[in-house]
Amino acid sequence: MATKQAKKTSVKKTSANKTTAKKTATPSKAVKPQATVRDTINSNFNNAQELAKQVYLAGLGAFGRSVDQAQDRYAKINDEITSRYNKINKDGQKLVKELVNRGEKVQDEAEELVKESRANIEQQIEKAKDRLAGMVSVVDIPARLQDMSDKLESLSRDLKKSA
Repeated sequence: MATKQAKKTSVKKTSANKTTAKKTATPSKAVKPQATVRDTINSNFNNAQELAKQVYLAGLGAFGRSVDQAQDRYAKINDEITSRYNKINKDGQKLVKELVNRGEKVQDEAEELVKESRANIEQQIEKAKDRLAGMVSVVDIPARLQDMSDKLESLSRDLKKSA
């Protein structure tokens, strides 16, 4: 029995040691899993931060690219507009010169027509004057006849007196 009791006591001691070992092992194992979970959480958080940073930078890069493309398009459009403006301006200046030359021709032609018209009108006025002068003579005929008749009478009186 003594051996049984010794075995029991040693078993109890062994089991007590195991329990103590379990108690001491459990907390150290518990600390490791908690540290592992914390490390995992920190690692995941860091990964999430890095991913968020990459997403932000990718968005910023896309914005930068779109700004660059917009600037390139603006530069091309600006060059095209400048080119078209210069062409239109050059064509406009050419058109203005042509119109000025044509206007000068028309003015010269108009002045010539005015001179010719003035000469024609003056000729027609002279013809009308001549016609009016002839009419005045026709209208004046009775007065002239009267004058001539008076002169004849005067001459005939003078003749009678001298005869």
